[in-house]
Amino acid sequence: MTAPPAEEVRVNYGSIEKSLAELWRGEHAQGDDAVTRAALWNVIAHTWKARDHTYASEVLSRVAATVPQRTIVVRAEPGVPDDIASWISANCHMVGGEKQICSEEVAIVAGGRFVDRVPPLVNALLIPDMPVAVWWLGHLPTTEHEYVENLFEAAERLIVDSAQFRSVDDLALVLRIAELTRTTPADLNWVRLEEWRVATAALFDPPDMRARLRRIRAVRIVSTDEGEVFGRTAQSLLYAAWLAAQSGYDPASVTHHFEIEKHPADSGSLLRVIIAFDDGGEAAVAFDADRHVLLGSWPAAESHLDSVTRIAPRKIDDLLIRQLERPDADGVFVRVLPIAMRLAS
Repeated sequence: MTAPPAEEVRVNYGSIEKSLAELWRGEHAQGDDAVTRAALWNVIAHTWKARDHTYASEVLSRVAATVPQRTIVVRAEPGVPDDIASWISANCHMVGGEKQICSEEVAIVAGGRFVDRVPPLVNALLIPDMPVAVWWLGHLPTTEHEYVENLFEAAERLIVDSAQFRSVDDLALVLRIAELTRTTPADLNWVRLEEWRVATAALFDPPDMRARLRRIRAVRIVSTDEGEVFGRTAQSLLYAAWLAAQSGYDPASVTHHFEIEKHPADSGSLLRVIIAFDDGGEAAVAFDADRHVLLGSWPAAESHLDSVTRIAPRKIDDLLIRQLERPDADGVFVRVLPIAMRLAS
């Protein structure tokens, strides 16, 4: 198994907490107490591959500058020889040019039968009385239910990215977690939709437009070709499901067209949305790559710019920060999941 970066210190997995305490004592001795240890979350990043393990560590190191956390990065590889190893490190960031705020990171790499030791080890490392988020990189497993349930035992929030999902089964598993456990799911793909939902809602703000919500007859959604095959349309499905939930229309009575185009710009996957009404009128929201905004237009004013919505940063760091800075999970996402699954089928 490949070790994490050299600046991390390898420790015995049975004495990680003791090693962390020694790490902080060393930091204070060297820095004349100029180091502050901070954490607002326990964040567990779960990966299956070495590449994703390194990526998760780098991302959460940057996220910790805004949202201090105890980071636990797990790589589980059932198909390799039996082994388990761990490393510790500190993610430090200067505040005000004088003081360092540091968060701690634990890396765990397990192979073969030692993978089953990961959930109890992770749960023992969590800081008590502090919320727990699990960031699951890639698609969700469809068979290792006991392993997943044990890992989620203490988690308040599961963070996924449906752009990486392989089939509607992944959406079904997220919904099952929401219904059967205390873990509330969150989707980075759903976070990317925030501005699209704001721009769409703005179209229906005028009183004379609100009545049109129940007169929607077709929705055409064009998205980029990024992500897994199913993941390319996941955001479109979530958008259409949200529109159905908010407007009260029956998805079965509305025609939905999902299209994919090659597009180099970062629109958050979606490129255009056209909403058609029973009287032949249309409303639209489109991504403007030059200005990095969403442009909304009214049914009777195709040549007139009616609304502009600025798109927030789309880097993975920003999406995770936006999710972790929320005190409560987004219940709307859970409500739209069953509708998205109906549309997918």
